[in-house]
Amino acid sequence: MLVDVFFVVTIILIVWLGWSAGLARTFFAALAGFIAIFAADKYPYQEGMNAYLIFSIAAAFVVMVGAFTVRVIDFFYLNIFDRIGGAFLSACVWIIVFINVIIPSVTNGTRFDGSNSCVSAAVARTIQSKIPVFKDYIPLFFTKRQK
Repeated sequence: MLVDVFFVVTIILIVWLGWSAGLARTFFAALAGFIAIFAADKYPYQEGMNAYLIFSIAAAFVVMVGAFTVRVIDFFYLNIFDRIGGAFLSACVWIIVFINVIIPSVTNGTRFDGSNSCVSAAVARTIQSKIPVFKDYIPLFFTKRQK
């Protein structure tokens, strides 16, 4: 029950933040995180501050591209579409993170059977049945913790 309350409150907050930021800012913020992690992970010299520096440079570059895109959107007066898209994208990203990271950490498993009656389990069960790739997803740090 507490997980459901947390899920509903956070999804409302995330949708509001996505509406406030817009699609371009939300997209480029998520993209900056993924690209920065990928670049820092693939950088061959990870001793000392090197990986953090590569992470920061990659994230800053993607954020600058996003700032330019936001200026173009503002120039063409596409703000309402940008805000609606931002709310939708942020909700989708949060639901995916919630289903694949938070729920498995709370329940110690990624598969949901029919006995669960809470909202978060119903959402997880629906997503895992419609998108089967999420059914067997276990983050690497959960695998290490379970052994």
